[in-house]
Amino acid sequence: MPQKNEETTDTAFKNWINEALVKRMAKHISHHYPAFDDKAFIKLSHKLPELELKPRMRLICDFLKTHLPEDYKKALAILLKATTNPATGIAPLKGFDLWAFTEYVHRYGLKDFDESMKALHTFTELFTAEFAIRPFLIHEEKRTLKVLHTWSKDKNHHVRRLVSEGSRPRLPWGEQLKSFIKDPTPTIELLDKLKYDDELYVRKSVANHLNDISKDHADIAIKTAARWLKEAPAKHQDKIDWIVRHALRTLIKKGNPAALKLLGYDSNNSVKIKNLKLNKSSVNVGDHLEFSFDIESSKTGKIMVDYLVHHKKSNGNTSPKVFKLTSKDVKAKEVFNVRKKHSFKPVTTRVYYPGTHYLEIMVNGKLYSKVPFKLAK
Repeated sequence: MPQKNEETTDTAFKNWINEALVKRMAKHISHHYPAFDDKAFIKLSHKLPELELKPRMRLICDFLKTHLPEDYKKALAILLKATTNPATGIAPLKGFDLWAFTEYVHRYGLKDFDESMKALHTFTELFTAEFAIRPFLIHEEKRTLKVLHTWSKDKNHHVRRLVSEGSRPRLPWGEQLKSFIKDPTPTIELLDKLKYDDELYVRKSVANHLNDISKDHADIAIKTAARWLKEAPAKHQDKIDWIVRHALRTLIKKGNPAALKLLGYDSNNSVKIKNLKLNKSSVNVGDHLEFSFDIESSKTGKIMVDYLVHHKKSNGNTSPKVFKLTSKDVKAKEVFNVRKKHSFKPVTTRVYYPGTHYLEIMVNGKLYSKVPFKLAK
């Protein structure tokens, strides 16, 4: 599932849930449940263009609830057959096709725990159940954690990834898991079992999960990362190095001294930023801004260079966004030049507002030179 805000995913993916999908779903479901009102279901697709992504999915889920057997187990069995034993001659259901199916388990499956867990295991092999499993963690925490510990050793990497992603305390779009926000210990025990996973897809989720934890418990996240670095055997050191760098990114952007130190950066190392220059004082949306500057370090060591763009908001205030530049081993008094092009190409994750913006340099978590520029539509 994309890790972006709802507006972004609506824009990028809402058209996936369309009339063609509804027709395909109707054929697969009717193949195993002839009583299904496929004509009414297909007619439902006429309402989709006026809806965003989540409302489209929920509309389909509502219809399934009304037109499948009232008994949850019987209805779920039909959805599973439509997934695992599709009708011949048409494309099978997979990916976002199955979101309404996982939502069905999300909404109606709490009272039938074992059947719901088996279904989520099956669905997540073809899509993801990271949202659907969260009500079970909220209402049946111990039972669900026990299942997740078993799944951490599953042969399917999508299932193993669900163990980490589904239990993230602050999963974007998902219900917050307040119990784990308060005490992340139970999920750290899950991450311990996944941190050496052969699949980067799984390890990336581990890193994002620990990054979630760092937002509420910086000390626990740093302590966990330090333990992983210390315990990792040589053959897994590269994996852990990558996870730790990715997991501590929020703390690094905030200039957390302990996080910087763990990654080898000296927060006490002062630098001089010289000759910060912009190639233009005004830039249009769709164009790019070029800038350059020199850095002189006071010490020999490792430095991380980032930059911030302070975007103007609709209310006239500015909001900073950190962007990566470079990481470099330097000698005391060494001077080196940095150049960068920053694009203002329109993206769905940000609305650009004309007016004064600012560019600011950050080294090892400390802010230095800051210069204004104009952004025009």
